[in-house]
Amino acid sequence: MGRVERRMYQRARGRKRLRRVLLLCIVALIALGVWLRWKGQNGLEMEPVPQPTNTPVTASFDETVETREITLESHTWYAIQTGIYSTRAAAEEKVNLYAQRGAPGYVNQDGDKWRVYIACYGDKDDAAAVRERLSTSQSVETYLHTWACPEITLRLTGMVGQMDVAEAGLMLMHQAANVLRDNAQKLDGGEMTAGEAQEAIAALGESVALWLNTAKARFTAPYPALIQLEIQQAEGWAARQKLLQKAEGATALSAEMKLQAMALFDQSCELRQQLME
Repeated sequence: MGRVERRMYQRARGRKRLRRVLLLCIVALIALGVWLRWKGQNGLEMEPVPQPTNTPVTASFDETVETREITLESHTWYAIQTGIYSTRAAAEEKVNLYAQRGAPGYVNQDGDKWRVYIACYGDKDDAAAVRERLSTSQSVETYLHTWACPEITLRLTGMVGQMDVAEAGLMLMHQAANVLRDNAQKLDGGEMTAGEAQEAIAALGESVALWLNTAKARFTAPYPALIQLEIQQAEGWAARQKLLQKAEGATALSAEMKLQAMALFDQSCELRQQLME
């Protein structure tokens, strides 16, 4: 083999080695991307931080991995309480009594006691005014109880698009509770018709369905613990909405809205307690 032929042969071998190296690099990059995506899909990490605002769900899916702190501020409701009992059975009996009068109550466990609420308000003066009317017009003895949901800060690590969904899910049921509570008050005051209240309920259902579909699209089963808890809450909305849709007339609808608002608020506070443990 002459010198020219040897040089041509060596160049050909060099080009083959270069192609093999490039091919291996491409395969390695693809494998890394698949691993990062799998890790993001199933590895959303969360930890409570001892001690922002709602993130809208969008169709875009930013796969950048980052760490984010989310603070859920404390919220206080003012509950009209009709009694406090040492057993759930006694509390349920009181609830049934008020339900027969058209004012279904809600049983809230507070330590080793059970409180019975018939309504809740975001403003203390509003709650006090209702208590006064119940006392003077119906001779109903009630108490004003401050029902507080604790502040909690979480640190999440995962894809940006997934954390947007997780953050929105943390706000979802609490916002639904506020809407039902405030609209029940408007319904009682004649500021809203039963038809308008039902339209607002339907809009809530659409928001919950959108979040649920987005969450299931961006995460793969088995879901991270936080997402699983949020999905369970969201899936329970359908049954609540059916009860609300069955209520006939403004009075019955208002009573059911108050009941479901209190249940959702209680559920939201319970979720925070679970995340803090």
